[in-house]
Amino acid sequence: MSPKQPIIWITGASSGIGAELARQLSARANRVVLFARRMDRLTALTDLLPNAIAVSLDLNNPKAIAEIIPQVIDEHGQPDVLFNNAGFGEYRPVAQITEAEHQQIMQVNYHAPASLIHHVLPGMLKANHGHVINIASIAAKFGPWGHGPYAAAKAGLVALTQSLAIEHQGINVHFSYVCPGIIKTEFFDTHGYDTPHMQKQVAKHGIPVDKAVKKMVKLLDKPKLELCVPGHYRMLDFVKALSPSLAMKLVAGGSRPSE
Repeated sequence: MSPKQPIIWITGASSGIGAELARQLSARANRVVLFARRMDRLTALTDLLPNAIAVSLDLNNPKAIAEIIPQVIDEHGQPDVLFNNAGFGEYRPVAQITEAEHQQIMQVNYHAPASLIHHVLPGMLKANHGHVINIASIAAKFGPWGHGPYAAAKAGLVALTQSLAIEHQGINVHFSYVCPGIIKTEFFDTHGYDTPHMQKQVAKHGIPVDKAVKKMVKLLDKPKLELCVPGHYRMLDFVKALSPSLAMKLVAGGSRPSE
């Protein structure tokens, strides 16, 4: 990764994966610019990281993105690394999700990351260095029960990352997407994910957030297109290629609540 002390941007940095990314990357960055809605949490985190800058940003508001991001570039510099980490979902069947909720999920998980990429990519291309890392989800590989709009948005983010990587292949601007499984964060305590079924899944399959983030941080030194956390989740691709029906049964069995 060039330069040795990059400017790193992280969205959704007030908790979970984003906050842990900030903690683990602070020492190797010129500065880390942290974006989130919850400024109280963000300020508490930046107080612990001397080179961190807190920026209040609601990714559900396209106008705010259009106004704030150019200001941040002017004030704090063009980012060398962008972690599109912020995520939002609803754990309910598609028929129970309103159109407004569906649009919000798509905005936060797909349109907002795409907008940030549009703002920062020209600077990365001009400098011929940079890295965009999009935090997707294992749900992007095969939509589980109760994850319809979320899985669709994350699958779109994966496809966008793949196209960007192909369009800019052979230069020093890299594109990666991460497909985490169940990471032990408060994501699974909100928006309907705090059901007995999901809490059982978290207890059984959850990965400590610090261990998951360590794998993500390694992408800066050894860029690659896809990272699954845990790695064995890549097997879903092979099962899906062999038999989509079998893949559906496996995903349904692991995600569908008991009747």
